[in-house]
Amino acid sequence: MGITTRVLGAEDADALAALMTRIEGDHPTGFCLGAGEIREVMGGNAENVFEGALDGDDLVAYTAVLPGRPDGSRLYVTLFGDVDPARLGEGTGTLMLSRALHRSRSLHAALAPVVPGRFAAAALAGREDQADLLRRAGMRPGRHSFLMVADLDRRPAVEPPAGYAVTAFDPAAAEELRQAHNGAFADHPDRAGATPEFWAMFVVGPAHARHALSAVARDASGAVAAYVLAHEYAVPPSGGPGPEVHVPYVGTLPAHRGHGLATGLLAEVLRRASDAGYVTASLNVDTANPTGALGIYERAGFRPLYRQDSYHLDAPPAGDRLSR
Repeated sequence: MGITTRVLGAEDADALAALMTRIEGDHPTGFCLGAGEIREVMGGNAENVFEGALDGDDLVAYTAVLPGRPDGSRLYVTLFGDVDPARLGEGTGTLMLSRALHRSRSLHAALAPVVPGRFAAAALAGREDQADLLRRAGMRPGRHSFLMVADLDRRPAVEPPAGYAVTAFDPAAAEELRQAHNGAFADHPDRAGATPEFWAMFVVGPAHARHALSAVARDASGAVAAYVLAHEYAVPPSGGPGPEVHVPYVGTLPAHRGHGLATGLLAEVLRRASDAGYVTASLNVDTANPTGALGIYERAGFRPLYRQDSYHLDAPPAGDRLSR
């Protein structure tokens, strides 16, 4: 019959989650979702597109094309995807990546034609087949990140510094925290500011958010100084049995760096998670983060589990292409 492709909808979430689980059983991906999480991502942004490759009725590969919002200088589009381990070497990955990049260019032209675009993906370190696939598609290697894990029964005891009030995450203050997050990451390489839509979809409203475990520090004036957020995914990112708390963001505003806030808040989140019955914690970190985050996490008891290498394809303003 051969391979056919089509856009996946909410009715395909169970089959897609099962495919992701099969892939994760072969190698870590950094993007293994449960069916409910898939439906949330599909419904969180009208431009988010999942596409599947099918052999008859069997889903054997997928891609996810997730555009951000243009920040005035660039439009970022994040690509995920993989192939059923039993179907590697058949050219399906090449087909699906080509289609995902074509869709990325179309979204670029529709959403932000006057600014450059950057289409980004990642390969697991040591998987030369993945790296070669991305390189052959014209994508260039960039930065690297670690998935780090910590055992919560061996976490160091660290108190947040004096002079700050520490609370859980309050959804009523979500916009204030979003703006603080963008300020904390303003000097981060390849940063893309969190839009209200992204913040609502990924941080405030999703089922995986664990607001009671998160920690926010405010200074004497009541302004946000630092924060550590906590999530729990249907499939633990470390591949362990769980329960596992995942830390998606650790941020400190520039004026408050150097006081141990990130270390203290991270320790507080890990304490809360341990008290709530979690046994492990995980997070992702850019190996060259300019704030020294890697050292902070290592001192908090985290160790690298695997590395992912980023790849990107830069596109000129889509209007330039359309006018030729």
